[in-house]
Amino acid sequence: MSLKQLNMNFGPNYKEYDIIGYSEKISEAITIIKTIAPTGLSVLISGESGTGKEIIAQLIHNLSDRKNHKFIPINCGAIPEGLIENELFGHEKGSYTSASEKSKGYFEVADKGTIFLDEIGELPLSSQVKLLRVLENGTFMKVGGSQNITVDVRIVAATNKNLLKMVEKGLFREDLYFRLKAVSLQLPSLRERLADIPLFVLKFAKDSAEKYKRTQLIFDKESFSEIANHQWKGNIRELKNFIDMLTVMETGKTVTGEIVRKYLKTETSSSLLPMLIRDNQPERDSELIFKTLLEIKNDLNLIKKFIFNSFTKEVSPSYFKDDIEEILDPSKEIKPNETLTEKDEISQVLKKYRGNRRRAAEELNMSERTLYRKIEKYGIET
Repeated sequence: MSLKQLNMNFGPNYKEYDIIGYSEKISEAITIIKTIAPTGLSVLISGESGTGKEIIAQLIHNLSDRKNHKFIPINCGAIPEGLIENELFGHEKGSYTSASEKSKGYFEVADKGTIFLDEIGELPLSSQVKLLRVLENGTFMKVGGSQNITVDVRIVAATNKNLLKMVEKGLFREDLYFRLKAVSLQLPSLRERLADIPLFVLKFAKDSAEKYKRTQLIFDKESFSEIANHQWKGNIRELKNFIDMLTVMETGKTVTGEIVRKYLKTETSSSLLPMLIRDNQPERDSELIFKTLLEIKNDLNLIKKFIFNSFTKEVSPSYFKDDIEEILDPSKEIKPNETLTEKDEISQVLKKYRGNRRRAAEELNMSERTLYRKIEKYGIET
């Protein structure tokens, strides 16, 4: 099916707001957004990873009187704890050794505009105090400064965590929590929007074909069913990445249920791996091997044996490094992760990704800031 074949639009809110879907929850969210956008109220957006929180924050900004000023998105989990106040509020000259010039922070740059604080639950308690002050009276001090700076900034925050539980555990300030959620907006997961999935698939297929200069994919009925029945843990973002991959790998073909199953690795996961190994991209292949070994713990040794027996026939001997061969060697026992200390696990994952801390943090299920802190705590060399 193509867009032309289905003769459909992408929902009542697409033309005006670029929001795909007919689901009731999305319509309710748009109604709330149109009501609160012209105000200066802070907004707390909740929802699973990949549900479009930044897009909604941008829409709130665009529908407000601040639309002609800056919209600055900030991922609180991606900034190391020791640097986050400097990034948010700036610093004075000489406030620390390398501060040869005074610097503006995001709040000063965004004056009269909107700041989007994603992963607000990762903000350190010490920085939460300063953020609360900005929310209450619009003032803050730079790092190393003694003068109050006044700004007019609207704050839209987002989280995929339960902040109320964090408050109960003492991990998030209660006063900041209630100040942030002047308006609370819950975004639905993709599994709560099953009827919208075909619209996302077709829109992403169209965009991917244009972006990668490929023939737009056509999907049969069974392929839509397979996609709709899959558990998209990364929600809309994960689905988009999947369609991007299909567009490149299966260009010019009609996407069938069999093709979808192959790439989703639900019924024919093993058939996908040899194809990717022949892709001549050693780094990506290694990541795929490691990810498979880590995720499917119950069948770990069987998968290890299959990968070793199958892949070494397809790949040049120089392809493998000694440490990879040791892990894949069927004669080697793979110990459960639980036997590793936290320091050992972090060291192994960092080694696997050649010191790439962003990828390591994703696999370890922690923020980059937390990873930086643990690296320093354990004295891990990267």
